[in-house]
Amino acid sequence: MIQLTESISTLDNNNLQDIQQQQGQRFLRFFLTPEVDGLLPLAELQEVMNLSLENILPVPQIAKSMLGVINWRGKATWIVDLANLWGACHWCQREPIPHAGMAILVSWKDQTIGLLIEQVKTIEIYNPQQSLPISEGMFYEGLRSLAQGYSVDSQGKPRIVLDIHAIMQAIM
Repeated sequence: MIQLTESISTLDNNNLQDIQQQQGQRFLRFFLTPEVDGLLPLAELQEVMNLSLENILPVPQIAKSMLGVINWRGKATWIVDLANLWGACHWCQREPIPHAGMAILVSWKDQTIGLLIEQVKTIEIYNPQQSLPISEGMFYEGLRSLAQGYSVDSQGKPRIVLDIHAIMQAIM
């Protein structure tokens, strides 16, 4: 561990930025569907936290994909069912109903929104410039509208690069 720290400290900022641009950015990889993983840029996330359904306060007469609000750092924070946003089964209609998940907290126009997902897989380096465009009929149409593109990992599993701005526009 000490050797790694010492070797990193010898890199100057310009070299580090060059290496990052060549290799890509850090992305949070998470379960989106059984067949597809999602990727979100780590730099755009505020926090990832475990979340129990009983901590979500339901709010009447809101969009179906909005599950309610939680108290996050003393502020009311909206929680969105990310899968339902693109057309998958609503979190509370799954069999069995998952009683907990993970919230990916992102900032949008001076407020924080939580995207509820089942499970985080890993953080990985990915170059978004290598993304392929999504053709009509490849994935769920609603998912296609929230994505920047996709790639396939070494095991042949598709990874969709989600667009935070498109997600927030779909919510608002």
